[in-house]
Amino acid sequence: MNSRTHARRQRTGPSAFYKIFSALVLIAIIAGSSIYGTAFYKAHNMLSGTQVTLEDDPTVEPTRYDKEDTETFLVLGTDLSPQKKARGEFGRSDVMIVVILNKKEKQTTMLSIPRDSYVNIDYTGYNIPYGKTGLDQDKITHAYYFGSMDESNPNNGMRMATNTIEDLVGVEIDHVVSLNFQGFVDFIDAVGGVEIDVPFSSQQNSYDASRETVQIEQGLQQLSGEEALAYVRNRYDDPRGDIGRGQRQMEVINAVLEQSLGTSLLNNYDKVLKAVGDNMQTTLGPNDYMRLSEDVGALHNTVQYQLTGEGARADDGHFYYFLNEPLLEEVRYRVQQADAGNRVEPMTDTELESYTLDPNGITYEAQ
Repeated sequence: MNSRTHARRQRTGPSAFYKIFSALVLIAIIAGSSIYGTAFYKAHNMLSGTQVTLEDDPTVEPTRYDKEDTETFLVLGTDLSPQKKARGEFGRSDVMIVVILNKKEKQTTMLSIPRDSYVNIDYTGYNIPYGKTGLDQDKITHAYYFGSMDESNPNNGMRMATNTIEDLVGVEIDHVVSLNFQGFVDFIDAVGGVEIDVPFSSQQNSYDASRETVQIEQGLQQLSGEEALAYVRNRYDDPRGDIGRGQRQMEVINAVLEQSLGTSLLNNYDKVLKAVGDNMQTTLGPNDYMRLSEDVGALHNTVQYQLTGEGARADDGHFYYFLNEPLLEEVRYRVQQADAGNRVEPMTDTELESYTLDPNGITYEAQ
């Protein structure tokens, strides 16, 4: 695709959920490792049931990572509800985050990838309908969607999403974690909700098929999982726009981390494990959680990057997000540095603005 129509263009920020999902999933995957006795036994059995194997992944002993300075995760937040799955439908990865755990520097680096990013997807070796063969260009969310259609392995959606993101970012993914939106809601409910001082009243359609309106009132509120999801999804009622939405995401993250890393997680481990077990798939095994528990402190020192660009409707009538190529190169370099075990710094507002305001940086070619 070398051209686009002159339809009204809009700039769009990263997925509203990426920071929250990354924090919640990292908490979820170490939940069992902080619990001992009967609780750990339950956690071990539940977490065993969430483990999947990607076809091209060799069996890796957890002890391998004892000598590694970093471990890299791909966090996928999908819209595959139990209802969709029962109807034989396929989900999309609405949330994609690369998370690098730097055990040496005690730092966690997160990279958000917008779901509509126009990228190269390699379908070679997959059996997918709709003429999907060889190298194609599409929204990155469709790597998970079309990969899931290859029935030779039920986890080919995770596999194709992983391969596509490895090619885009230039790092090798060690572990994959996939959590659906219901898991987000159930997780927050399991720890008793999250207390937020809501700066303005808002309305947001529910994430599920009911499309019911979720009303959030201004003031100090104890938000349920569904309310918290609506709170971070909303962008139209906030006078600060996407900047305000980003601040709300961080607010919820901090509140959830404070509660989940405290007694609320331990006191409600049965509910937490059920929320995770019913809604998560991961290549992590139970023994991995014990290892990761030693590095939980890195969650308190995070650096977050996000890819930006320009949304536009292309000649084929579909909406794509065309990435800012210089920013992609800069972020790719920093993420690779983090993966190599080096400490990295966040990008300043001035740096981000220099990329955002430069129209020459936008490429209409797949990355």
